[in-house]
Amino acid sequence: MSELIFCSFPCAAKPYYLESAKQNIYSIEELCYFLQDNIYLLEENIMNASFCDWVETELHAKELAATLRGLLKSRKGFYAFCMQIIMDSGYFSRNEMQFLGMKLQKMDHQSNYENRKYKADQFMERGLYLLAISEYRNLLLNATNSPSDIRVSGDIWHNMGTAYARMYCFERAVNCYEKAYELSHRVDSLKAASRAACFLEDNERLQWFLQRNHIKPEQFAIMKKNLDEVIRMTQETDEAPQAQAGGAMPAEEIADMGRQVDAWKEEYIGYKG
Repeated sequence: MSELIFCSFPCAAKPYYLESAKQNIYSIEELCYFLQDNIYLLEENIMNASFCDWVETELHAKELAATLRGLLKSRKGFYAFCMQIIMDSGYFSRNEMQFLGMKLQKMDHQSNYENRKYKADQFMERGLYLLAISEYRNLLLNATNSPSDIRVSGDIWHNMGTAYARMYCFERAVNCYEKAYELSHRVDSLKAASRAACFLEDNERLQWFLQRNHIKPEQFAIMKKNLDEVIRMTQETDEAPQAQAGGAMPAEEIADMGRQVDAWKEEYIGYKG
C-alpha cells in the first residue's frame, strides 16, 4: 500500500526549478523526498536568495525563509542551511535526520573536487549521461597532481566510460576506461574496456587495443562469445512472452531468465564505480 504524506506547508502555485536535476518541486516535502538520494545536486540550487524568496512567497513560510536568509548572510554553510530545512519540514524521522546530518557533515569535510565528483555520479544514477560527462570533464580540467586527485581522476575516467557505454558510444568508452586503468590500475577498468571493445567496428582499433593491453586473442574470443550469448538470451527473453501464449515456457521461468540476463548485461556493459 502506498504511503500518504501530509504537507506541513502549503503547496506552491509556482514551482521552484532545480536546475541541476532538471526538475520542478512544489513543496518542502517534495524537496525533502528528492534530497534523500540526491543531496549532492542541491547546494547550488537552493542555497541562494531566490530559493528563500520562493519559500516565503509560494510556501508562505516567512519564519523559515528569514532563518535561511540569516544563514546565508552569516555564511554558515550548506550543512546548517539544509539541516534547517530538514528540521522544519517535519518530514523525516529522528534516525533519518541523523543519517542525513552525517551525509552533510561528510560533504563539509570532503574536498570540493570530491563533492563535485559525487554530484556527477548522481547525474549518472539519474540517467543524465550528457550532464554527467560534462561535469566529469570540468572536474578533470581542474584536477591536480596530488595522490588523492589522481585516485579520484581514475574513478572519473571510469565513470565517464560507463556513461559513454550506456549511450552506445563504445569507441569513446574504451578510451575512457583505458585512461582510468592508466591512472588507477584497477582491473575493473581494464575489464570494462575489454567489454566495450567487443562492440568496436574498427578491427584495426580493436587489434591495437588488444596489443596495447597484452590481451591474447583467444582470451578476447571467449569474452566476445560470452557477450554474444548474453545478447542472444536477451533476444530470446524478448520473444518468450509470445512463446508463453502457446504454452512453451512458464511465466516464472521467463521472469527468472530476464533477471539473470539483466544482471549479465550490467556486468558486461554497465559498470557503476
